[in-house]
Amino acid sequence: MLGMFKAMRTTLKHLPMKKITVQYPEEREHLPERSRGLFRVVIDPSSGDPRCRACTLCESNCPVQVIRVNYTSKYRLPVPNAARIAEARIAAQEGVDLKALQPVLDDYYEHGTGLIAMMQDAQDVYGYLPRLAIQEIALQTGVSLSQLYGVASFYNQFRLSPVGEYIIDVCHGTACHVAGAVQITEALEEELGIPDGKTTKDMKFTLSSVACMGACSQAPVMRIGDKTYGGLTPDQTRKIIRDFMQEVGAEKG
Repeated sequence: MLGMFKAMRTTLKHLPMKKITVQYPEEREHLPERSRGLFRVVIDPSSGDPRCRACTLCESNCPVQVIRVNYTSKYRLPVPNAARIAEARIAAQEGVDLKALQPVLDDYYEHGTGLIAMMQDAQDVYGYLPRLAIQEIALQTGVSLSQLYGVASFYNQFRLSPVGEYIIDVCHGTACHVAGAVQITEALEEELGIPDGKTTKDMKFTLSSVACMGACSQAPVMRIGDKTYGGLTPDQTRKIIRDFMQEVGAEKG
């Protein structure tokens, strides 16, 4: 009984006192769409550890306004070891000359070239987008590797592996698909000895499927380099590719 009376006395004593805590609202503020996907980090080039960019986005978009950011980042990135980084770049992918990429980056700095245009120019230099070139673009522009790979993997125009001297595109749009584009691709796979999307070992041919070539009246359609072939049958396709392989001295597989 004595304990109960003490508890009641304490409760009555605190009733008139001013509240010292503030209850959070039941519903959080809506996070603006403009801020979604913008929370990124920088990578310490010497250790590979992620570091906060101190961009204050977390503070400005905090739903309950409890985050306070020191505008001066406490992370002091050490001066990168240029020799070690250069050696690692060479080991990552041999045969890629980064000097050829520098004019593309210079144009980006001078004229404000867009990201996609810069990646297109880089692909024109190498014929595809080497991993080392993408890393260099990320390092010099500040665009994250995930964003660069996201763009490169989303658009069909970008290639992440070396392609052959001749690219064979087979249209798989609606009209071509109905007209037998699948059989055209299968015939090419048999003659070239490679699956769709791959390149022959002699680096002569790359087989690729595309969404549409805009030649629906000639379906099914394929394109080798700059020449387009329409109204194809599997047998016609085999003859065309056999003659072309013999002409350029290509080997199967």
